[in-house]
Amino acid sequence: MPQRFAQNDFGALFDEYGSSILALLRRLSGNRHDADDLFQEAAARVWQRLSDRPALRNRRAWIMTIAYHVFLDHRARARVTQGDASWIEDQEQSPAVRAEMAEDVCRVNSAVAELPIAVREVVLLHYNGGLTLRETARAMGINPGTAKSRLNTALKELRRRLE
Repeated sequence: MPQRFAQNDFGALFDEYGSSILALLRRLSGNRHDADDLFQEAAARVWQRLSDRPALRNRRAWIMTIAYHVFLDHRARARVTQGDASWIEDQEQSPAVRAEMAEDVCRVNSAVAELPIAVREVVLLHYNGGLTLRETARAMGINPGTAKSRLNTALKELRRRLE
C-alpha cells in the first residue's frame, strides 16, 4: 500500500535506510570521502522532495533512486572507480578471518570495478542498493529486460574473473 510522507518522517527514513544508502554510495563512488559528501547531498534532496511525494509503494526504492541520481550527478563531475573494503574493520572476527574476508572483498570489488559502467551500475543498485530489477531499471531509465540482461552479463563475467 502506498505510504504518505511528512517532513517528520525524514529522521525515521534515514534511521531505516541511511546505512544502506551510505554503503551504496561508497561502492559507487569508490571512497568514503566522496560517499560522505554524496550522502549529505542525497539527504538534502530527500528533504526537499519528501513533501512532493504524496504516496510511495516502496520507500527503499525511492530513496535509493535519489541516492543513485546524486551519484550520477557526481560522476558527471569526476570519475572514481576504486573499491572500498574498509567495512571489514567493523566486523567482530579474528584477524585471520578478517584478512581473508578483506582479500575476498578486494577481489570482488576489483572484478566489479572492471565491469563496464552500465553493467556495474546494475550490479550495485540491485545487490548493494537492494532494488528489484524493475526498480533498478526505473532508476537507470532503462527497460527491465535491459537491466536483467546487463545483470546476467555481469554475473557471467564476475564468475569468469573470480574462478
